[in-house]
Formats: sequence, structure tokens, C-alpha cells
Amino acid sequence: MVLQSWSNEQTLEDLTKSSRNREIVYGVIRSLKNMNLPRKLDDGSTVVREVPTLIVALPGGVNGYCMGPDFRDFEIKSFNRFVGTKDAFVITELDLDNKVAFLSGTIANQMLADELWEELNEMESQDKLGEKEYKATVTGINTQKGVIHLRIQGQDAFMFRSEWSWNIREGIDAQVGETVTVKVLAIESSLKMIRVSRKQTLADPMEFLNQIKKGDVIAGKIVQVSPLHGIFVEVETGVVLKGTKPRSLEEPDVGDRVTCRVDRVDSVKRRGRVIITNYPQGKRKKKDLGSFLFED
Repeated sequence: MVLQSWSNEQTLEDLTKSSRNREIVYGVIRSLKNMNLPRKLDDGSTVVREVPTLIVALPGGVNGYCMGPDFRDFEIKSFNRFVGTKDAFVITELDLDNKVAFLSGTIANQMLADELWEELNEMESQDKLGEKEYKATVTGINTQKGVIHLRIQGQDAFMFRSEWSWNIREGIDAQVGETVTVKVLAIESSLKMIRVSRKQTLADPMEFLNQIKKGDVIAGKIVQVSPLHGIFVEVETGVVLKGTKPRSLEEPDVGDRVTCRVDRVDSVKRRGRVIITNYPQGKRKKKDLGSFLFED
């Protein structure tokens, strides 16, 4: 059963105006169904075929219908991941007999992408490419290659893992469908490629290094203990420095809270070294797995 898109003349007038002016409307994809709907072929003829159809909730209580092939300009194997997300559409047809509004996400996204490219090309020509922030939706994460795929105004973009956060040890905590703020680092108009950075929208935690000097006593947390690379201490969110300790002090474990004395700082090279002086909350004792043999 197809829910009618409108129930009164005023709503029909609004939809007609939006369709005539090719206005972009935003709606939430509320469900997905296989429906028998008319489909125009390349030769101009029309056939009725069963196609996966996105049922979209538009403003004003209007239900719109976007057939799967009209949602994106590339093949999608499963539309399930789009249910519950918000997207851009244009109204392409109003079926007056059945009171149904047909939508196209492909046309809307192309309009947005064209607008984006015009803006980016202009900004690049003025050497202002990275000055503006954009909202981007995470569309995929390739953990093996360390690449995050995103979509900005109907255009695909990508980000290297190193541009996710200032802290190179921080994992990618994004979820598919999540919206993040990014800046554009580079574009290739002929290939329609956009490289972006989330890191550039965040405050550089390394500014903390400009506020400390040799001899300062600061708190930190052990984030890595390696027999090959040594000890690393996080002294500020995203600021990890090399650590050493006197022989008299117990070996640290990951997660230990420590007090450190700054040994040296190089804010230009974004590095430094601290000397661990104490465990202010005490050193967590590891349980001897064989201790039960000696317990009373």
C-alpha cells in the first residue's frame, strides 16, 4: 500500500512549486520497500517494475518516494544502511492520480556537487582552499589502508588516517553515517577527487609545548611501554612525549598516572622528553599468578 504524499491542495501547491523550481529538499529515509512503480526507459517508453524504493519523510508530513536507481549515480547493493539518515532530494514528478511525489537523490546530489566544485575551484585560485569548514558524512572506513571515505554536498571525498587526529596513536572512532567537520586540503577537479582533514578543524594540542619549559613538574599518563621504543607519556590530550625514569623507580605500566619533570622541549619539531619522578596514586601491583601457593 502506497501512502499518499499529500492530502490537501495547499500542500500540492507547495510541492508543485518546489518541483517546478528544482528546489533541493531534505528528508529522512524512514523505510525501504520493494514496490511496483513505473520506470521510464532510455527509449522513452514506460514499464512497471518492482524496484527497491526509499520512502522519505519530507517537511510538512509529506511522504516522498525515491526509486533505488534514482538515489545515487552508482550501483548500491544494499540500501539498508541509509534507513534513518537524512539526505537531499528534488521532486521530479507528481502523480496526481495517486497523489504520490517521486524524488531523485541523484539530481539533488549532482546540483550540490556542482555548487561545491564551483566554490572549491574559486577558493583554490585565491589560495584559500583550507579556510572554510564543511560538514561531511562518513560513508566508509578502510582500516587496513587507513583511509576514511566521506561525502560532502553530494561529492565523495577521502581522508588519510593521519588527518583524523593530532594524536597519531588515537584510533579512528568514527561511525558510518556520522557527521564530522573537515577542511579541504587538496582537490583534483579533472578526477573529482577531494582530500580533507578533520585534524585541521581541531585545536593543535602541541600548543601546550609552548607553555612548558625545562624543569617544570607536570602530570601525565603512561600510554606505551616498549622494550624497543621505550616509554611514552601523554601529558596533554594528544601530546605524547618520550619518558625516562631513574633506576630506583619501578617500571611503569600502561595506564599508570605519573608525575614528571620536563627535561627538554622542542615545539618546532613537536617533541620533548620528561623524567618520571613519582607515581602519585601509587604503583598498581601485579598479582603473582602463583601466589596462592604461598598464601596462608
